[in-house]
Amino acid sequence: MPINKKEKLVYTFLMVTFMAIIMTTYYVVIAEGFSVESLKNAWLAFPLMFCVAFLCEWFIVANIAMGISYKVLKENDPLMKKILITAFLFVSGMVILMSFFGTAIFNGFTSDFFMLWIQAIPKNFALAFPLQVVLAGPFIGFVFRKLFPVGTIVHSVD
Repeated sequence: MPINKKEKLVYTFLMVTFMAIIMTTYYVVIAEGFSVESLKNAWLAFPLMFCVAFLCEWFIVANIAMGISYKVLKENDPLMKKILITAFLFVSGMVILMSFFGTAIFNGFTSDFFMLWIQAIPKNFALAFPLQVVLAGPFIGFVFRKLFPVGTIVHSVD
């Protein structure tokens, strides 16, 4: 886990990149069906989805998720409980916001927007939560610490 703001920035960049690539592709393929054209559309949508996801994570979701996790979790709780609850909070916030944004981008603000958004939330959560816990969290954590062993990113004043 990151230990200062600079590390948090790098870690968030890596995590959002990984999750946004997969979740954008998933959303587009669900909406359009699996084809070369849908993969192209996902690739083209990725930069915008990444930017929105990064801003949502950095400025909204991280603050709320960490605030709740500090209130819910205790220092002596098992590590797996901490991982699962923290991942649940982060993924829930991101899925709600990014499903809203994805619905707006790919479907527009039509009369059935609200229903499409509500339907997108469980579909997106069904992939995002296990992806975060099983693949993204361990993989990005491993890559992050290989690239930046503890203490190699200059400490900032938090």
